[in-house]
Amino acid sequence: MKTILRTVVALAAFALVTPAFAQAFPVTIKHGLGETTIPAEPKRVVTLGWSSTDAAIALGTVPVGVPSFRSEGYDKDLVPWVEQAIAEAGAETPVAFDDTSGAPIEKIAALKPDLILAVYSGVSADEYKLLNQIAPVVAFPTTPWTASWQEVITVTGEALGKPDEAKVLVAELEQFVRDEAAKYPELADASAVTLLDYNDALAIHSADDARAKMLALAGLTIPPKPGAAGPNEGFWYPLSYENADQIPADVLIPFFSNRTAADEFYAKPFIAAIPQIRKGAYVRMDDRIANMAVISSSALSIRWAMPDYLKLIAEAVRNAKK
Repeated sequence: MKTILRTVVALAAFALVTPAFAQAFPVTIKHGLGETTIPAEPKRVVTLGWSSTDAAIALGTVPVGVPSFRSEGYDKDLVPWVEQAIAEAGAETPVAFDDTSGAPIEKIAALKPDLILAVYSGVSADEYKLLNQIAPVVAFPTTPWTASWQEVITVTGEALGKPDEAKVLVAELEQFVRDEAAKYPELADASAVTLLDYNDALAIHSADDARAKMLALAGLTIPPKPGAAGPNEGFWYPLSYENADQIPADVLIPFFSNRTAADEFYAKPFIAAIPQIRKGAYVRMDDRIANMAVISSSALSIRWAMPDYLKLIAEAVRNAKK
């Protein structure tokens, strides 16, 4: 996908320069690891996992500490939509830390936060206990790594004392996706699935996966699991290569960590023989930044990524209907 740096969501800019709707503190939030009371309006926020950083910034609070996005193929701590939002806010760049092996307790303590947001994360019960000795911690609503982008914004808004602004932001972003999709009427009559090449088979995301939910919000249909598929593995199910022609979707959207992996996938004869691939009814998601924006849809990444993403899907739908 061609990544074009876009203007950060207008509502987020509004939130950054206008006062929040009043809400009295303390605020108490129930979550998957217990119940947290935030005694006063947070001033020094640290985020863990994905998306909480974006939600906090969009609601007017630039964190003092955030997880780094550095990884193989990406050598920067911040993703472009976050960089731009911080620059437009005129705020200092947060301290970035590696949380891939767990929360770095000492580094977080050194930042002296008064709130730790881990709404979309895998923070453990033991980490929660340690972090809670540093500052109030708001963990995932029910189970690790399952909060929707709407939940991340909503819970972050509650924690920052801005529940009404969060509600408005969610509504605006949902409408933004619908409006972008409306530019392509063909999407309303099409079906699509997202998938990975995993463990010598196709891992197809079910309707409960975040990527599938975003497609549904855009008006696409998520088809039922084909009979040849294996049992569900959380939010996905396996389908063997030899049964790949049985995917009942107009469009396939495979995600890859890099272009080399994508090249190897599409070079396989049995992949090239899939009807959707032969017709060009697929979207090649092999750009790491664009993939992060779609996979971890957030208060900032949605406006950054969805216009190009939906345009590519619409092109694939037109190929499917030829």
